[in-house]
Amino acid sequence: MTDDFSDDKQKETEIKAAIERYEEMLRRNKRYFFDQELLVQIIEHYDLADEGDKAMEVVDYALELYPFSAELLMKKAQLLTDLGKYNAALKLLEKAASLAPTDTNIRLLRSDVLMLQNKYQDAVNELKEGLPYVAEDADNYYMEIADIYFEWEHTQEAFEYLKKAIEINPNNEFALNRLWYLVDVTGNFEESIEFHKALLAEHPFNYSAWMNLSQAYCGVNLYEKALDCCEYALAINDGIDTAYRDAGEILILLKRFQEALDYLLKVQNLHIPDPYLYYNIGFCYEKLKDINKAKGFYLRSTQINKNFAEGYLQIGELYAKTKEWQKSIPYYRSAVKINEDYLPYKAKLAKALLKAEQFGEAQRLYLELLTHQTKKKNWWIGLISACLHQNQMQEASDAVEMARQAMGHLPEWRWATALIQYMDNQPKAAELEMGIAYSEQASSMKVLWEFLPEAKEDKALKLLLKKIKSDTID
Repeated sequence: MTDDFSDDKQKETEIKAAIERYEEMLRRNKRYFFDQELLVQIIEHYDLADEGDKAMEVVDYALELYPFSAELLMKKAQLLTDLGKYNAALKLLEKAASLAPTDTNIRLLRSDVLMLQNKYQDAVNELKEGLPYVAEDADNYYMEIADIYFEWEHTQEAFEYLKKAIEINPNNEFALNRLWYLVDVTGNFEESIEFHKALLAEHPFNYSAWMNLSQAYCGVNLYEKALDCCEYALAINDGIDTAYRDAGEILILLKRFQEALDYLLKVQNLHIPDPYLYYNIGFCYEKLKDINKAKGFYLRSTQINKNFAEGYLQIGELYAKTKEWQKSIPYYRSAVKINEDYLPYKAKLAKALLKAEQFGEAQRLYLELLTHQTKKKNWWIGLISACLHQNQMQEASDAVEMARQAMGHLPEWRWATALIQYMDNQPKAAELEMGIAYSEQASSMKVLWEFLPEAKEDKALKLLLKKIKSDTID
């Protein structure tokens, strides 16, 4: 290890000296000779420093010294590609290929340039023609072909070439990970199951293959089999967090929350916690009725990522379940602030404001929601309720009429009209409207308490409703 460090330090010193010598040559307006390898290092130094012009000057000088160097032609082609000069780059790569026809790196760069020109078929052909020359890392070469097919949206071909890569090297983690991503995007779960089962029959200790098979089983809702795969993976390697996490999430889907919690808590010791981990732990505690711990882990999820809206929302939901509406509001507000365009969050905030008797703000929020979606009955009920609580009879009537226009003549709107008439000292009109509403759908009467919960304690209203029921029976 000491020798490696010493070699790296010596190499770094040589490159630094070569750069200084090259810059001295420019200052003195002379021509020095450099070893080709050092010139390549100088080019890379300027390129990494985002000094493309200097890198191009060096490569041009290098090609004067070594005009038949395929490596230097590739370097210049890469610099031209970075500048968007694709045709010029391809011409240089054609010359490089004539000098080194078996160099697959030239073909890889040519395929990259062709992809940038959206010439996917040409890019694929370029790499396929180079297959006879691939000696080492054939699996990675097949992955490059798969990548082109994926960018081209030829997902089945991409799938086939990733399989070829894995068949050559079953331990290629990158290929296995890319295969899973492709399966997740395409939903090709059945074929993935068959491929990984066959792979594991020959390579039963392949951790990543077990994880891919688990995820494929999840894709077809075979959660018990998916869980078994996670357990096999953990038997092979119990020190990687992915299997614990996946097992925990599968157990949540199976509603086995204590077992899920046991797996997820282990992840904390194996991996830097992230908001989704803490959220899932909180969710398990919530389902196990340990509300204080649930709140604590939901809160931790927001401390790790202050823009994790789901964590804030779930704390709001916990307070809402116990009807602690005032406490829920700040958390709903935080979720809405993070994701202002997500209407369900705003709807929960509007409901909490209504329940907390902040009627003006609730009214404004329901109006905003209804400009986006007019077919939400509960939102109309919330808006009408907010108006009634502020004794805004005209606004309530307008809201009822807009609801009718948006959703048709539902029983709820007739009861709302009757309630408005009753509160506006129009008892006869209210009685008539309620009678019609009751005769149309008696069970819809309970919507009155959604519009105005405190109306349950109104003795005169109770007597009126009793009379309507009696008259209808008679």
